Amino acid sequence: MMDQPQQKNDSTTQQPHAAETFAPSRTDVVIIGLVCLGIGVALGFFLPALGSIAAKFPIPFGDVIEKLSRFDQAWVVIARPIIGGALGLIAAFFIASSTTPLRIDEHRITIGRDDNHPLHISRASFSTAYFADGKLVVVTEGGHQAFKGDVEGKKAAIAEAFTSRGYRWGEI
Repeated sequence: MMDQPQQKNDSTTQQPHAAETFAPSRTDVVIIGLVCLGIGVALGFFLPALGSIAAKFPIPFGDVIEKLSRFDQAWVVIARPIIGGALGLIAAFFIASSTTPLRIDEHRITIGRDDNHPLHISRASFSTAYFADGKLVVVTEGGHQAFKGDVEGKKAAIAEAFTSRGYRWGEI
């Protein structure tokens, strides 16, 4: 009979965590797109009403909006919501692509999109991370501020992702 090594059942040993990624989900992007599309179509449809309001109040570009709202040919009435929807989709694209993804795993932190030269910070060169003025700040071992900017995700969830993987959080 061979002796088999006994496995320790120690809850204090750290289990490897899967990488945590903070980025807008597909659902978030679809919702942003639908909201921007809806706002664009609504603004295109209600341009005549906005023009009459612009005539009463001193708002920027009020004269331009008032003149554009006076066009009432059939093709213009149809084109306004279509153009507004297209502009809304363009705005949705810029909103969705302007977010900065954050990926935290056991070995490194990646900030940015893979197709746009992301910033990789190894565990060895990492010093600390914290939020200052609503922006995530990542400091390297030499005291260099490697990143300061907005990232997707809630502050508490981001702090938990750092600390659960053994990264220092909030300490300078």
